[in-house]
This record gives sequence, structure tokens and C-alpha cells, in this order.
Amino acid sequence: MREAPRVTLEANYDRYRSLDEREVHVYLSVAAGTAPGPPAPPPGDARFAEVVLLDQSGSMSDPRTKLQRAKEASCAAVDTLREGTRFAVVAGTHEATMVYPRESFLAPANAVTRAEAKQAVHRIAPGAQGTVIGAWLDKARELLEPHRDLICHVLLLTDGRNEHQGRSARSMETVLADCRSVFTCDARGIGADWDPAELRRIAEELRGTADAVPDLADLAPDFRALVRTAMGRTLPDLALRVRCAPGVTVSVLEQAHPAVADLLGHRRPLAGTAVTDYPTGPWSSEARRFVATFTVTGERTVGADPETLASVEVVVGAIGTELATPVSPVEVVTAHWLDQSAPETVIGADRHRHEQEKELYALRWRGGALLRQGDPRGACAAWGRAVALATELRNEDALRRLGKVVRIEDAARGVVSLLPETDPDYVLQAMMGTVTSSSYGPSRHPAPRAAPAPGRPSAPGSACPKCRRVPVAGARYCENPACDHEFTDGAPAVGG
Repeated sequence: MREAPRVTLEANYDRYRSLDEREVHVYLSVAAGTAPGPPAPPPGDARFAEVVLLDQSGSMSDPRTKLQRAKEASCAAVDTLREGTRFAVVAGTHEATMVYPRESFLAPANAVTRAEAKQAVHRIAPGAQGTVIGAWLDKARELLEPHRDLICHVLLLTDGRNEHQGRSARSMETVLADCRSVFTCDARGIGADWDPAELRRIAEELRGTADAVPDLADLAPDFRALVRTAMGRTLPDLALRVRCAPGVTVSVLEQAHPAVADLLGHRRPLAGTAVTDYPTGPWSSEARRFVATFTVTGERTVGADPETLASVEVVVGAIGTELATPVSPVEVVTAHWLDQSAPETVIGADRHRHEQEKELYALRWRGGALLRQGDPRGACAAWGRAVALATELRNEDALRRLGKVVRIEDAARGVVSLLPETDPDYVLQAMMGTVTSSSYGPSRHPAPRAAPAPGRPSAPGSACPKCRRVPVAGARYCENPACDHEFTDGAPAVGG
């Protein structure tokens, strides 16, 4: 039996909103761990299941080292598994073929099964058929479906495009929909002939990561790291449960840190209610940040009392049903409507940063797409803006990737030039990955503010003694988020 999750939930947002505004942006900080309870299970009672999907198509033979490195990486993944972990290795062409075990079931990891699996992997030879990735994912679902009580993970490696999915009886849309509730998937591409949009789609739908591995020597270490990370997620699928008041909808719900991810496509409404669950996948003992935007319709009036817009909590278990178990406090989102402009706080800066991280990823993707379409000038312009943005955000992962395709001459200004003979493998790597800056820490609460004076002030208040900004009359704090000076001697007087 799994340990009960112990979850904290904190919502940061600006509660005072102008009547002209129809959106309330909420920043959710969630930290998860396990509550004290029974001792951990013995090593042989692992709660994790792994399936490795290895491309066996004919293109894996060119160059010969490609398949050899892929087999070594698969063996490294098998070696990394904890005792007792249920696992299988599957080879993929136009169909999915069991490599180990030979029959369609998961074997428990131990010294004997690991050795047998590695021997079977090393016997894999390139096939003569095409690529139907949907068939591989379907096989993984078939293997993992009986083990829904475990945390299930899939490693997918390919060097080609999903060119023959149309011949399959099941569309990729159907396959991904069926797999979504069974396992998460990390997808990796090697070589330069795979489609980044396909792997990105698989990762987004199956709540994993998609990336390029340009240097085949890095493949085995990458597989080890992915398996270790997946095994570290000892908490089951957690979901954000949102209950909206009448006239309020969720227009945006995204993970902002440690990586950008859209949750709207995973929503599971509770039939006949105003409640929707947004699954976030399995967790380790970690913290994540999310951004929610609530859009308000209908007439609003200025009032002394705040209006309740929504409530948010974290649930586990039967996600998408009333049987899910709440594991966090409930955060109630309210708005206090004003007939004047609401003061900006540090929350506005958080929103700006999140939008910049998304823009950075879009620029990296656009640069790679333009270069692959034969537009080096456009690619250089997009990647130059990306370098400047990554420098401002201190996103070291993005700068590392971009440094493989452009020569950075002035990082702050985004002055770059394309490297000669840019390696197409590194172009793909520059396009992939959604990791945000490691310095992206939780924001502090906006300073509590007294309710602004009703109506619009007839004259400005006294200048702030710290930054000289002229505040709204009656304000207790300076509206400059970089200052936030408190008027300890009383609010600035009108016309002072």
C-alpha cells in the first residue's frame, strides 16, 4: 500500500481587480511528500513498472553504431531498475515485438532477469519494415494496464518518423487517449530524421519529456537518469481540482516550473458539477508551480465584500470522480472589484516571467523550424532573440542548447551568428526541452494592502520618499513593485 501523500498548496494573486479586467491570474505553489506512516516496503516490493520501446526499423542500421548505442542504453536502463520492478523491453517497427520477456507480460527485475534481458537486447537486429509508433505505445499499454496500482513509465527511442501510422487500424489520437491514464512517457530522438513535433505531441499527451540526443555516447547516461527520475516518483498521480463559481471559467492552467506544460488538454470534468480535475502525473518529494487564469463573464459591481470566483485543492485516487481524495488545504480565489485601476504587485512580474519562458521556447522552436525550411537568416533572428531572453531569465539549459547552433557575440543584446555547418542533430536539440530556469523560485506574497479608497481620486497623493513615484491617494504602500514602501505615517493625502 502506498504512503499517503502530504501536500501543501499556496495561492498567490492580486485580489483587487478593476471592473475593466476580466481575468484573474493565480500562481499556485504545490509541494508534495509522504506522510509519516508504516515503514517503507522491502526492495523486492517495488511500486514501479517500466517498459522500454526501442526502434528496430531499418534506418537504425545507418550508421552501425546507432543501434549498438541504443542497445547499450536499453541495457543501462535495465541495470538501473530497482529489485522487484516489473519491466519489459519491446522492439518497434510497423508492429511491436516482445524482446524480453518473450511473452506479453512484465518480468520482476533481479540478477537473473536483468542478465536475460540484456542478452535478448543484444540479439536485436534492424528490421526491414517501417515505423508505427502508435503500435509500440499500444503494446506498452497492454503490458502496463494490469499494473495500474504501480507507477508506470515508458522510455521510447526512435530515429525516424511515424510514417506508417495511417495503415494502422487505430489512429494516434485514439492510442494516446487510451494510454494517457495508464503511463507517463519520456521520448528521445536520435539522428536527424525524426519529427520533433511527433515526439513533442507524445510527451505532452503522456505527461513526459521529449528531447534529442545528438551525441550517441550520451544515450546510456540519459536513459539511466530518466529511469532514476521516474523511479523517484513514489507518489501517485496528483490532480488540481478546481471548482468554479457561476460565470467563471478556467481559460489557462499551465505548469510553470520546473518545466512548462499545458494542463488544459488533460482536464477531467466531474459530470453534472462545476468541478474539473487537472492531472499532473506522478510526483517525487518535490515542489512545482502552476499558473491558472480565471475568466469572469457577466456584470460585476463594486462592493465592500470580495466575490468568490473559485476554489482549488489537490486530490489523489479516482481522479475525475467524486471518489478522489483531497490531500491539501482548499485555497479560495476571490476578487474585490474596484472602479479604478488596481495597483500592480510582484504577482504581475511573475506573470511576465512565465510568459517570457513560453516565448523563449517558441523562439527556439521557430528558429529550428526556419532553418530546417531553408531560412538561415530567419533562424538566426529567432535564435538571437531567444539568446537575449534566456540570458535575462538565466535559463542555463536554453543557453546550452542554443550555444550548439549559434555563436553568441553579445548575449544581452541577442547578437548571434549561425555556426558553420550547423549539425542537424543539435538543431533538433535546440528546439526541444521546456525546462525553466533553476532560479525560478517561489514568489513572495504581495504585501497586504488596505482597500483602496472608493472611486477615482480627484488628485494625486504625496510622492513616495523612497522612489519618488506619485501614488494613488489613500494607498498604504507604494505601487512600484520594486519599492513597495509602506507609508508608516499614514497614507498620502490627496493633493499633498
